[in-house]
Amino acid sequence: MPTPVPHGDIDYGELARLGLTPHDIIDFSANSNPFGPHPAVLAAIRAAVTAPVLRHYPDRDCLALRQAIAAAEAIDPALILPTNGANELIQLVALAFIKPGSRHLILSPTFGEYARAVQVMGGQVLPYFASPPDYQHDVEQIAALIRRYRPETIWLCNPNNPTGQYLSLATLNELRALAQTEALWVVDESYQYFSAFEESLGRHWVATGGETNLVVLRSLTKEHGLAGLRLGFAIAAPERIERLRVAQPAWSVNSLAQVAGVTALQPAVRAEQRRNITQLLAHAADLWRDLADAGFKLLPTTTSYALIQTGQAALTRQKLLQHRLLVRDGTSFGLPEYVRIAAQRPEQNRRLVAAMKEMEVGSKKWSNS
Repeated sequence: MPTPVPHGDIDYGELARLGLTPHDIIDFSANSNPFGPHPAVLAAIRAAVTAPVLRHYPDRDCLALRQAIAAAEAIDPALILPTNGANELIQLVALAFIKPGSRHLILSPTFGEYARAVQVMGGQVLPYFASPPDYQHDVEQIAALIRRYRPETIWLCNPNNPTGQYLSLATLNELRALAQTEALWVVDESYQYFSAFEESLGRHWVATGGETNLVVLRSLTKEHGLAGLRLGFAIAAPERIERLRVAQPAWSVNSLAQVAGVTALQPAVRAEQRRNITQLLAHAADLWRDLADAGFKLLPTTTSYALIQTGQAALTRQKLLQHRLLVRDGTSFGLPEYVRIAAQRPEQNRRLVAAMKEMEVGSKKWSNS
């Protein structure tokens, strides 16, 4: 049986043992909008915290939320299924489409929940791990693996977590053509708006071709700083959506998450959050430059998060946490020499750079301590 996947973000038990609270640290470990929810979203949540609202079960069909997503994505509501975060959707895909003994290709290094979901359902994960030094995907190599093993599903995070690599729509179409497969493509676009590129493979394939062998995973919690509420959605052909809906527990998306999602998707709110993300990408570029100037190796990224080589990721995380700075240990991605850092506000980024310089992270002296 697969074991639970380690994640970034706050370990509340660990902080309690250290005598800290979440408010005492700066969290560079979670890929989420550091500007937080829009004030209109917070106001909508507060207004919804009433006895009449909370006394009733949530709308199990998420009608208002589906319509808001459909308007924002310019697609038919029949192609959408709201979920309790993108992680629930990963589990639903496995429940709906994976059979014991079947073979599945996961483009790694990447988010560990894909492999765990496949293995829980008795599926076999095919061996693939992008090559160093940059761990960038090789399209021709992937296509050759697909043609050789004929997997039933192909899992791709785009932009990828943790590398930040983005495969363009043209590259993905090239991969599809080379692969020559009828496999189900599972494309996780949770970090789409944390990249300088905003092409949506899902919206393109579904809207232009009516593709049936595609499920796109999207997140609303990361872009809008709503991780505590858990909110995501699928984009897929109606028959795929129906199979996912059957696998989904009733009332999966709570009432407050639905209210938050509807408000977050209003045009004015989205426009302001996009401006915040644009600022975040600029802050990230400054952070990458400062770390590189300090002598650290960063892997190429298109996003507001990046992998930084420090020699011993677990030790780096431990040392930085003593400075009340939390980064993501890359060991669970199969990258034990790297930490993943998600850029924050400029003053917080400067504090991280100063701490890493002070600790001589990545130096031979420090790594062997």
